[in-house]
Amino acid sequence: MCFVKRSIILVIVIFIFTTAHADEYNTSRSLTTLQVQQVMQVKKLLEGVDKESLQKTIHELEKTRHPQTSLELREAMAKAYVDIVKEVNVEGQKKKEWLYSMICLNMAYLQFGGSQGNPGSTTELNRLIRQKLKEYLPANIQRQPGFLYTL
Repeated sequence: MCFVKRSIILVIVIFIFTTAHADEYNTSRSLTTLQVQQVMQVKKLLEGVDKESLQKTIHELEKTRHPQTSLELREAMAKAYVDIVKEVNVEGQKKKEWLYSMICLNMAYLQFGGSQGNPGSTTELNRLIRQKLKEYLPANIQRQPGFLYTL
């Protein structure tokens, strides 16, 4: 009898906890119509270098803990890519794909706390990429949930 009561109490506690934190643990959110339009714009900017389908990108964003932050990161990366392609006159598919991979690496560098106060040793291209990313990222992005990661 005591075991049954404890089991019921445990189930109730788990239910209350998961209900109270459901949004935090929800791994499948639907994007709003505006967010889907933003994803479509990002995909258009990255045409040729982003090989994922629109549906796969939307699905990946819906699975993240912070879809809006993830979308803002993708937008900043796409805008930085377009700017650098124009400014540096990047031509050829392989070079464009390489540039986009460098932008992705630099975004990861920023998300892991790189360049906070000490830019360190880096190439001119990395400095340009980080400058463009910071230009297009929202001003308060470093305080938004889902931006900074620690190991």
